[in-house]
Amino acid sequence: CKWLHISAPRLCKEALIDASPRAMAEQQAEGAVAPPAAAAAVPEAQPATAEAPTTDKHLPAPELAWTGKFAGGIRADMKRRYPYYLTDFADAFRNGNLQISVASVLFLFFACISPALAFGSLFSEATEGQIGVVETILATAICGVLYSLFSGQPLCIMGATGPEYAYTVVFYSMCEALEIEFLTARVWQGLWAALFTA
Repeated sequence: CKWLHISAPRLCKEALIDASPRAMAEQQAEGAVAPPAAAAAVPEAQPATAEAPTTDKHLPAPELAWTGKFAGGIRADMKRRYPYYLTDFADAFRNGNLQISVASVLFLFFACISPALAFGSLFSEATEGQIGVVETILATAICGVLYSLFSGQPLCIMGATGPEYAYTVVFYSMCEALEIEFLTARVWQGLWAALFTA
């Protein structure tokens, strides 16, 4: 009824009344309307018995339940998704999706390369060339590809950001003050963070 003229609210009301369950039942009793096929196909409810299984709506779905095995949930998810992995990539080139895919890839390329260039130059200045534009582009590309292939959710910022820049500046200053090699400490810092986020 949204497309009807504003002066026709009465028609909308009549259409809603005619489609109400009570109006349909009355019309079926009069023989004016045949019962819907879907309603005729629904079996009658059986009375509940003591042997009927009860389900708790607060229990997790079977695919989310604890398996008791190492990486059991991830392995079960990969088995479930295995038949669709190839089509996830191939569908981008089928049925007229090529133009949309190329446009999306180009948009994301420039959306990812811009901050990598900007923050890479800032990192280069702050770390005296130990981390620069090339390293930032490579890190963004490698992490972006790996994350897109193996992640469970896409809502993660996969590039350099302002807080990352501020952290790097402080971390570099600490390494200089403590006379620790910056890149070695940075690798260990990344592995330590990966241990807790994996």
